[in-house]
Amino acid sequence: MHSQVIHGGSGDRPLTLGDDARPYRLVEVMADAGFTYFRAVALDYDGTLAEGLVMPDTKAALAETRARGIRIIVVTGRILSELEAMFPDIQDHVDAIVAEQGGLLVTPIGVRRLIAPVDQAVSVQLRDRGVAYRRGQVLIACAAADEPAALEVVRGLGLDCRLVRNRDELMIVPPGVTKGVGLLEALTDLGLSHHNTIGVGDAENDHTLLETCEIAVAVNNAVEAIRGHADLTLDRPDGAGVTDLLRGPLLDGRARLYSRRRQITLGVDEAGDAVTIPSSRINIAICGEAGAGKSFLAGLICEQLVDRGYSVVVFDPEGDHVGLGELPTVLVTGGEQSRVADPADLARLLHLRWASVVVDVSDLDADAQRSYGSELPSEIEAQRANTGRPQWVIVDEAHGAFGRAGPALAVFNPAAKGYLLITWQPEELSGEVVAALDAVIALGSPHPSAHLVDLAAAVADMPRPQIAQLLDGPTGRAVLAWRARPHQATAFTPASRRTTHLRHEHKYDHTGLEPERRFYFRGKDDTPTGAVAANLRELEAELVRCDGDVLRHHSPGHDLSRWVAEVFLDQSLAGALAAAEARLTADSPAAIVEQVRVALIAALQARRHR
Repeated sequence: MHSQVIHGGSGDRPLTLGDDARPYRLVEVMADAGFTYFRAVALDYDGTLAEGLVMPDTKAALAETRARGIRIIVVTGRILSELEAMFPDIQDHVDAIVAEQGGLLVTPIGVRRLIAPVDQAVSVQLRDRGVAYRRGQVLIACAAADEPAALEVVRGLGLDCRLVRNRDELMIVPPGVTKGVGLLEALTDLGLSHHNTIGVGDAENDHTLLETCEIAVAVNNAVEAIRGHADLTLDRPDGAGVTDLLRGPLLDGRARLYSRRRQITLGVDEAGDAVTIPSSRINIAICGEAGAGKSFLAGLICEQLVDRGYSVVVFDPEGDHVGLGELPTVLVTGGEQSRVADPADLARLLHLRWASVVVDVSDLDADAQRSYGSELPSEIEAQRANTGRPQWVIVDEAHGAFGRAGPALAVFNPAAKGYLLITWQPEELSGEVVAALDAVIALGSPHPSAHLVDLAAAVADMPRPQIAQLLDGPTGRAVLAWRARPHQATAFTPASRRTTHLRHEHKYDHTGLEPERRFYFRGKDDTPTGAVAANLRELEAELVRCDGDVLRHHSPGHDLSRWVAEVFLDQSLAGALAAAEARLTADSPAAIVEQVRVALIAALQARRHR
């Protein structure tokens, strides 16, 4: 273990609220020295890994990287036999080879051709024209100067082949073959994701390799087009630059680099400009009052992550996020439709390439939810440690799992990143979790809580009055505070969503509320009866059996309707209950009491069937 300041861009430093004793103080955190987000490095060969032979120091760096559990994949346009002639023991130094511009895959299992080779007629006509060429198992290689002749041959034969340049070389490849496609095949065989992969290249035929990987890196000798496309250009050329990368801070997590190609759009600011955050390697909290739009905004983020191929697990205590199941790569387990998968089974689902899973535990009672929530984090974190997936762990009602004594803290690794925590009680989050936050999305409201203002001000490194002013207003607005941009908290209007937002439609029918939000029944002389409703089913059951004095006590003050409106945000149900309550006074006769009882129960039952 070593001490590491959480990174979020340039100018990183520990965040504090100053010298005053405020609830949030962001300080250095302990990070796992063995953890790395990146599980694979995909390297072009010529001009990248080597200019000719691979140097001994580069081989040593490859061995060191593999010893840390990071896979090395060579992705080259070279014909396999020519590559092996140049680097005879290559398979002792890498975990997979994608050769012939993505058409051939070599793993310890053997050699697999990923597509049918270029038609033999191309070779015949090139030979007839006097063009020198080499034929691999999939492609045909010749000099770049022969491109006009090669194009004429392909067109004359009516073939859908691609001509790909690599500096002074030209490759004739079958349709659909690219380095990016071949890399995806290799990563699938290794059980890894391109979102946990760094790609390194130097020439024109490396564009799809770099585009496929989470981070695109160019060696110093790369052509200008590749340097302009890359997220990072190394200080040294070819093998020396690769060696620096393998031994440097980006791969082991000591430095953080966000790709401009990998961004999530949250909405637009007052000027109409897009407000974005990185789509990986960042910890986020979404905080705000009940009904402010937390689950809507979390779903907006989830949709974009899923669309971009990230693996996401959503722990959903209240059924807010099951609408994400409308997306083709999202599985919903639990809730009203099925038994929730056991935590170990859930890990196996992810291993079997289910991209994303929503775990709906809204049908479990409070004790069962706590039990499930204590088992799930270790299974998920073990899966992440092994494969890097899921890249995102999203936890609603996060003040439970990640509170001061939350069950997830035992396996929480702030260096792992990819936590999206949703809570209306940010003050209940543990200090370790708060310290690890890179960004806070705070939902605006007419009266933002002091705890929400404190947290956003801490992460934005801004005075509380400025943050309070940004947050104070109608619901439907949000404020992004991000460590990478200190003093620049941004108010924005969230973008629209594609999937259904199931806000409070059914989630409290069975699920238990936290004790402080439950309804406690009282009777004559304001005496507690001992009865408590933790959800709407329990409210209905108690209304059936409670004494008439309970109704006489609560109805005149509209206690029941106010509770439903404030906790469940169901204004329609609250209105129906309020209409019934209005008929009852503290001295109403028994007949009126029973009429009101029937009306209250009928309103609750009608809600279940609407």
